[in-house]
Amino acid sequence: MIQKLALKSADSSGGSLVVVLDFVRRIDEVESFVKTKMTMMQVHVDAMDKKIESEVGGLRREFSDKIEENAGEVNHRFEKLDSKSEMLEKKLGELGAVEFFSTEDLEKIFGDLMNVRGLIMETRK
Repeated sequence: MIQKLALKSADSSGGSLVVVLDFVRRIDEVESFVKTKMTMMQVHVDAMDKKIESEVGGLRREFSDKIEENAGEVNHRFEKLDSKSEMLEKKLGELGAVEFFSTEDLEKIFGDLMNVRGLIMETRK
């Protein structure tokens, strides 16, 4: 496209064909240079992409290993917690089976203590 434009401008301005051919040659060189650089840049981009992909894959494996390692520890702790919970339920059941004082018994003991306190206060006077 640039060559056609250059040839048209040379014909209309009466410029020499040698100048136009030199101009076309230079444009071809620039196009070739750009293509070469683009190819080199694409190779570098591909290499970086592979390196990043490799690093990410390594990190994924490492992270998965740590998750699996910690999952075993978490499961172990849940098992310990479950056994302690069962033990606590058993102890609470045993505690509920024990007979405590009734309200009437506690009121009688409290009354007796108040009477004893009253007697102690009278003897101190």
